Amino acid sequence: MAISQGGVAEPGFTVVEPPRSIFRRKRFLGVFLPSALVAVVGAIALFAGGVLALPLREVVVVSGRLASKAEFFTDAEVRRILMAHGIQVSLDRAGSRDIAVNSLDDYDFVFPSGQPAALLIKQRLARSGHRPAKLYKPFFSPIVLATYREYATALAGYTPGEPVATPQPTTGPSLYYDMPMDRFIGLIRQGKTWDGLSAPGRKLTNSNRVLAQTSDLCSSNSSATYLGLVAFVANGNVIPQTEADAVALAREIKPLLTAQGLPGDDMSSSYLAPDGQGLAPIAVIYEHQFLAHQLRTLRQTGEVDDRRVLLYPAAQLQTVPEFLALTPGGERLGELITTDPDLRRRALELGFRVFEADDTLTTGQFSRFLTERGLPVPSSGVGDTETFLPSLPLLEKMVTEVGGCP
Repeated sequence: MAISQGGVAEPGFTVVEPPRSIFRRKRFLGVFLPSALVAVVGAIALFAGGVLALPLREVVVVSGRLASKAEFFTDAEVRRILMAHGIQVSLDRAGSRDIAVNSLDDYDFVFPSGQPAALLIKQRLARSGHRPAKLYKPFFSPIVLATYREYATALAGYTPGEPVATPQPTTGPSLYYDMPMDRFIGLIRQGKTWDGLSAPGRKLTNSNRVLAQTSDLCSSNSSATYLGLVAFVANGNVIPQTEADAVALAREIKPLLTAQGLPGDDMSSSYLAPDGQGLAPIAVIYEHQFLAHQLRTLRQTGEVDDRRVLLYPAAQLQTVPEFLALTPGGERLGELITTDPDLRRRALELGFRVFEADDTLTTGQFSRFLTERGLPVPSSGVGDTETFLPSLPLLEKMVTEVGGCP
């Protein structure tokens, strides 16, 4: 302190630097740095996945009407991939035939499950003067008859030398059987019951008639396709050529399809239900629905569901669904699901067969994918004998006659 001449002390100020606490600094950095690193890594991941940028880009809602392939678009991973591309899909589910005969207004795309319905739609668009739909074929799935091992075993052992089902070659219990449709139709025509097929050691207690159950014939592509398959085989592998022939054939085979009683809405749900065996011993579904179930079961349990098996009609009929884009938004979506590697991979994970690079129906990618995951690979379902559908007008006549459709 300084003393002035008058003896009064003048105030003095000393600036003291606060002590630095090494402990506090380390504690602060110990909390802050890990949080900052997590935030940076998370931001990088979000940018890489295309998610963080979504609020900054326009998300386009693309609306569509579709049948069984709605399972692809309702998948959470598919929706995430599409959202990363700025697309959100709004779905309206309906049977393929419903899609074909009802209004297409306000839709960006339609995706029936088979070519007959797609052809009906294209014809309607042409008559109405609508811009031509752009066609995409992203994946396909054969029609199959899904059953349970006890029933497949009964079919395989029913007639020595002429089995109704034959296991496809594989190691371990087969998940897939080849089935001559003429022999199966023969059992239905004879009115055979399941317990009547039983042999010592494999007694079935089901006294219902042997037949395959389908969804509603008037709305479902799988049912109409199965009708065409039965008609072709029952008619000696010949398709009807006139309306009179088609109606007569439809009346002949009607008991083979309508003996099931009231058809179900979704046969895959019935078949895959815990009590499905009591609901539908044999159900007409798509192959991808079975394979998706098996892949899901493998992921969850490490084992396949060897209780459920597939019957492949020996005279196979390929059902290649056609994605019909009605607007530019629909075209953008169609291009993505056909060419995007992540969406093609996800289609395989959902049990679909994807087209090869040259647009052929060969199954290289499909076989490799199933093998890598430990699931047996079924035969392609395409043999020397192929089933043919009648012309569209005649098929419509047959569907209406058998199903009593409006």
